[in-house]
Order: sequence, then structure tokens, then C-alpha cells
Amino acid sequence: MLSPIILFNVVVSLIGSFQVFTQAYIMTPGGGREGSTLFYVLYLFQQAFDAHEFGYASAMAWILFVIILTLTLISIKLGEKKVHYEGMKL
Repeated sequence: MLSPIILFNVVVSLIGSFQVFTQAYIMTPGGGREGSTLFYVLYLFQQAFDAHEFGYASAMAWILFVIILTLTLISIKLGEKKVHYEGMKL
């Protein structure tokens, strides 16, 4: 009965793991020494608001969206074998 909840937590954690921004931005605003904490989303932010490359940052955001959507759909498809909804039985 917990399998739908576990699948939901897996999907939300997967999405959240791609959106690491706040910690890296607050601790190392410039991306750290030699870009050591320059995550994808932090780089996207720098391109948009520091370099004023809004088109490039928009394209990066769309790529991030497609990657997250693809991985989410894959995890849901793989989870269909393991997730059992008791209300769905006939």
C-alpha cells in the first residue's frame, strides 16, 4: 500500500535533484573556485542575469525541462511494474 507514495517520492526527489541552486548560489555566488560549484541551474542563472544572454538561458531551461520530463516518464514507466493501486482492482 506504500508503493504509490514511494513512487511519488522518487519522482519528486528526481526533479528536486536537478534543481540544485540555492545552496550553491548562497555559499559561492560566483560558482566557487574554478567553477567547482557551478551546477547547471546556477550556470543558467548566470547566463540569464549576469551575462544577459536570455535566449541562451531560455534554451538551457528547455533542455533541462526535456531531461527532467524524460527521466520522470522513465521512472513512472519502470514503476508501473512495482506499484499496485488497490482501488484499481476489478
